[in-house]
Formats: sequence, C-alpha cells, structure tokens
Amino acid sequence: MKVTIRVDVTMDYGETESFEICQLERPYRELDPARIGLSLAEGKDVLHWLQRIVVAAQAEEVCLLRRFCDRCHRFLDLKDRRIRKVDTVFGTVRFRSARVISCACVPPFHFEGPYGPMSEYVPERATPELLALQAKLSARTPYRQVVQTLREFLPVSDTLNHVTVRNRALRAAARIDGDELTASDDARPDARWTLAIDGGFVRGRRNSECSSFEVLTGRLTAKGHPPRAFASVRRELPDAVDRLAQLVRSITNSEHPKLSVITDGANGLQTIADQLPFTPKSVLDWFHISMRVRYLEQIAKGLRATSEPENAAKHKLTARIGKLRWCFWHGNAAKAASRMREILTICRSVVPQTPQAADSLAQLGYRVRELVAYVKANGGSTINYGKLYREGEPISTAMAESAVNQILNKRMCKRQQMRWSPRGAQLLAQVRCAVINGDLDERLEMIRQRPKPLSLEVAVFLDKFRRASESLPQGF
Repeated sequence: MKVTIRVDVTMDYGETESFEICQLERPYRELDPARIGLSLAEGKDVLHWLQRIVVAAQAEEVCLLRRFCDRCHRFLDLKDRRIRKVDTVFGTVRFRSARVISCACVPPFHFEGPYGPMSEYVPERATPELLALQAKLSARTPYRQVVQTLREFLPVSDTLNHVTVRNRALRAAARIDGDELTASDDARPDARWTLAIDGGFVRGRRNSECSSFEVLTGRLTAKGHPPRAFASVRRELPDAVDRLAQLVRSITNSEHPKLSVITDGANGLQTIADQLPFTPKSVLDWFHISMRVRYLEQIAKGLRATSEPENAAKHKLTARIGKLRWCFWHGNAAKAASRMREILTICRSVVPQTPQAADSLAQLGYRVRELVAYVKANGGSTINYGKLYREGEPISTAMAESAVNQILNKRMCKRQQMRWSPRGAQLLAQVRCAVINGDLDERLEMIRQRPKPLSLEVAVFLDKFRRASESLPQGF
C-alpha cells in the first residue's frame, strides 16, 4: 500500500496551488505491529512540512494583498524579500518576508518607505501559542525536562535548549506580572471574601546576597467564586501591601470589599494585613492556636506526679487547659488571659519533688508565656471561631498552606534541587499562579491585543515629523 499526502492551498483571491508533502509505503509482506498507521517520527515530519507550507502561503498572500493601496488603489513597489524564521509548535519555519514601499497618500505622514507587512503578524521569533505552551510546561517541570518533553512529542528545532525555554517563560511572566486582573462577571460587591496569606522560603543562588528568601502566597476566595492563587517575593516587593490591595480590588470589583484576612501570625503577616487601604477583618489561624493549646495538654498529661500537691496541681492544670481551648473557640480573650494567668500561678506555686516534675512545670510555664506573647502580638485577631465555623466561613490558613505547597514546594523546593534569584522566582511564581487559576492563555492574549506604547524618543520624533508635514504647502 502507498499513501500520498497532498495539500491544496486556495488563496482569498481564488488562486489554488497543490503541494505534495510525503509518500508512505506499507507493503503487505513487510507489515508488522510497528508499521501500523503513522509512527511518531512520521507524524512529526508531516506536521512540520504542513506548517512550512501554510506559513509560506500566508506570507505570500499577505505580501500580495498589502501591495494594493486602500486609498489610491495603486500597486505598490516591492523593495526586496528577506528570509525570516519563526518558531512554532510544529517546528522552526523559514519563509520569505517581503518589504513593500509604503504609499505617499496614506496619512498622517505621507512619505514612501519600506516596511514588512509580516512583521505585524510575526512580531517575535516565536508564536504566541508556543510561548504559552513553554510557559505552562515550565511552571510544572524544570526547564531541561520541558525541552525533553517537547523533543519527544513535537517537531521542535534541534537548537532548542533550556536557556531558550527559560527566557521565553520569564518573558511571558514579565508580561503578566503586575498586570491588573479582571473581575469575574458574577462578582458581587457585597460578597464576603476571604484572603488567606502564608509564606514559604526558597533557596537563593550561591552568588546572591541571601541564602534564602521568603515568598508570600495564598488564595482569595468567596462562596460561589473559584479561588484565586497569588504569590510574590517579599524581599523584592516592598509594596506588598499595594500589590495585595490591587489584587483584592480587581477580583472583588469593589473599592471597599467585605474582606477577612487569615494569617498564622508569623513573620509580620498580620502587619501587612493591617496596612491595607480598606479595613479588613483580621482572623488568627485557629489551627496554630489549637496546636499550641494541644502542646500544653500533652505536657500536663505527661506530668509525673509523685506527691499529693503534684497530683492536685496536675488535675487543676488539666482542667484549666481544657477550659482554655473553650475560651479561644468562643472568642473570649479576657477569660483566656485569666486562665493562662492561673496556669502560670500554679506552675510557680507548686514545689516539685522530682527533677522530672520540675522540668515539666518549667516547660509548661515557658509554653504558656509563649502563647501569651503570641496572642498579644496578634491582638484583635482572636475571634469567635465557633460562630464563624457554623456560618460556613474558613477559620484556618489551610488553603494558603496548600497554595505554598502547590506553587512553591512542587516546583522550587523539596526534591527540586535548584537555587533561584528573587526576580526569577517572582516571575515563575506568576506563571504558576496563572496556570493554577486557569487564565494564562487569556491574560497573554489580552496583553498581546493591547496597543504597544511608543517610547518617548519615538513619540517626540513622530510628533515633530507630523507637524513638519502639516506645515508643507498643498501638493508639495
């Protein structure tokens, strides 16, 4: 059996041309399981040749149709043709790009000069689809593995390496970094939103000034809305408060949203929440309070009482620590402070008979003072957790901790033996957040469709040229 693959290309002006891509032979006597259908290598070759034909035909069509002036209907002169290259999903393609002499009747400058029509459609060395694909894969796996995956399944160029993939991924990240997000269509200004913030540490480069740096991560969510992950390097962004405020306002579609900020009270995260331009409701993570109380319960339970005073003290400490959890759960901070003072008084008044009991009481007193300092440092953040839980609102930073694991640990930490610069980690975190949120393609397309602002020098030159052309007499 012989299979011939041909392509018929019909231009918009009616001309048709046929191209033969390849011929495949499958003799019956040589047929075996490995020669059923197309192989992966044959499929990649077919796609690559088809891509070359389509791109070359598009370049010729653009060149011919753009040589007609829309105002005077004159056939414009052709200056030359140059060979250009563009990296696509189906390989690197070379095509002939023509340069056309512009018509003098086209405003506002009215002069003749060469320009390339294909430059509007191929502004970069890679297509937007390939840039988005490499950015997505780079957000999930290391750059070298991205190159191996692309070479395995797509007819990419042999010169593709991990440096090119990294540069393109970071270029896509730089475009979406700091770009204002769009609010969802069903975002209600009166919705109750929850912002969970946590931090994770990433190892810095050896020649960097820091061995590790912190990355703030978390999620913004509300009932009926999909959660939105975010991340930013804390050292590189001193305006972390402005960044969080922009994120919240753009997603919630409100200048003063109803917002609850949940933190674990560590590394000054509560300070960032207090500096937001609107007034959020600060919530201290219940899990961290519960674990600290749980530690006190374990110390009191493990106290080895050998005398009657020690046994009585153990029962009193166990009862008061149990009530301490109840006070925190119901948001009674005053009663919780009273219970902790009672625990400290018992620890100081009891005379231990054995070194083990003395160590347990000293450790219990130290942990209680630590809990007092923790609650005092995050004053006003201990709320009625029971009421909030019954209303179906989150009371812990579990979704922020999962964001740390999903954004940072799986790509930059744990088994990924890599070191990062703050700028590289910042950009890759933006791509990973966009991939998790599922809007990377949409954001890159919106940015690509925006008009590119001219530099100051070019704008000044064009303005002077326009004024000079307007000052010339009619018909000059």
